[in-house]
Amino acid sequence: MEKVTLKSIAEQAGVSLTTVHRVLNGKGGTSKKVEENILRIAREQGYAINGAAYNLRKQPLHIALVFPWMDSSAQYFVNRILEGYLKFRNEVSQLNVVFQEFYFGANCTPEQSYAEQENIFKKIYREQPVRYDGVLVYGLTISPRVEALINRIVGSGTKVVVLERCPEGLFDVCSVEVNDTIAGNLAGDLMTQSLQQRGTVVIINQQLPEGDPNGEACAACIRAERPELNVVQVALELTNNQSDAIARILKSYPDVCGAYATSARHTNSLLKAMDRTGICLQAVIGSELFEESYQALHQRKLKAVIDKRPEHIGYKALQLMISALVRKEELPTIHRVTPRIILRANSDKYFVEKENLYGKTHYPE
Repeated sequence: MEKVTLKSIAEQAGVSLTTVHRVLNGKGGTSKKVEENILRIAREQGYAINGAAYNLRKQPLHIALVFPWMDSSAQYFVNRILEGYLKFRNEVSQLNVVFQEFYFGANCTPEQSYAEQENIFKKIYREQPVRYDGVLVYGLTISPRVEALINRIVGSGTKVVVLERCPEGLFDVCSVEVNDTIAGNLAGDLMTQSLQQRGTVVIINQQLPEGDPNGEACAACIRAERPELNVVQVALELTNNQSDAIARILKSYPDVCGAYATSARHTNSLLKAMDRTGICLQAVIGSELFEESYQALHQRKLKAVIDKRPEHIGYKALQLMISALVRKEELPTIHRVTPRIILRANSDKYFVEKENLYGKTHYPE
C-alpha cells in the first residue's frame, strides 16, 4: 500500500501542496468547498488529520450548553451527565473552543421554565453575544416556540445535540440517549434467572407521555421467558416522594416476589418502601449507581443495578460535537449508550473510583 502524502492528496484534489498544508493544519485562507474536499480526500486515503491543529484558528469555535440547574433530585442522574460533559470539556481545553453554559429552571413553575428556555434560545438564534457553532441541550420542556427556535438554529447551520430522546418536532439534530431496550432486557434476564417460584413482579416505570420503553422491554422479556409470572407495570411521576405509593403497591400483591425500578429516584423510593414495610423480595433490581444503591448492593437488598451510564451520555455528546466541528465528521441521528449491569462484586470499581475517574464537579451557584 502506497504511503499517503500531502503531495498525493494535493494531486487528487487538484490544488497546490501549500493549500493542502494550510487546510490540514488549520491555517485558513481557502474556501469552504475546497477545504471540505481536501479533508474528504485525506480521510479516504487514511491520512491522520491533526484535529487539534485544524481547530487552532484565530477565530475560535463557540459551543453552548443548555442545561437545567442542579437540585436535590439531580444527584442520582442529571448531574452525572454534566460531569461527563465537563470531563471532556477539560480534555479539549487546549483547543481554541469557547464554551458557554446556560442554566434554567431553578425552583420555578413550568411556565417560568418555558420562558427561561425560550429566552436562552432567542439569544442563541440572534447570535448574542456570538454566533454559536454548536449547541448541546438537556432537560427540554418543549413548547411550540422553543421547538421553532431550535429548528431555526439548526437551519442557520448550527449543529445541535440533544442529550436525551429527541422530541418529534425537532429536525436534523443528533440525540445521545440510553438504549432503553437493552436496559429493560438486562433487567428482565436477571429477574427471570433469579426468581425460583411463581408470583408477581412489579415494574415501576417513569410516567412519560410516550410510555417507558425500559419497563416495556423488561415486561416483554419476563413474559417471554417466564409466562407463569404475573407482571404488573406501574407508572409513577418522577419525584423523590414515591415511597408511600410504592409501599401501597407492594402490599397490594401478597405474592410479590420481584421488583424493578427503571429510574434512580424510583429506586431510592423502592428501597425506602421496603424498609418501611419490611417486605423481603427474592429479586430487586434498581437503576443507576449512587450512594443508596451502592449500600443496598452490599446489604444485599438489591440484586443488581442497571447503570445507564449518564456520565458517558454527557461525555459522548460533547465528543461527537467536537468531532463534527473540528474533524468535519457527520453527526449521527442517534447515538445510543449501552447500559451495563453492576453487581455487588463489581460495584467498588464503578463507585469508589468514580471521583478518580471524573473528578470533583463544580456546579453553578
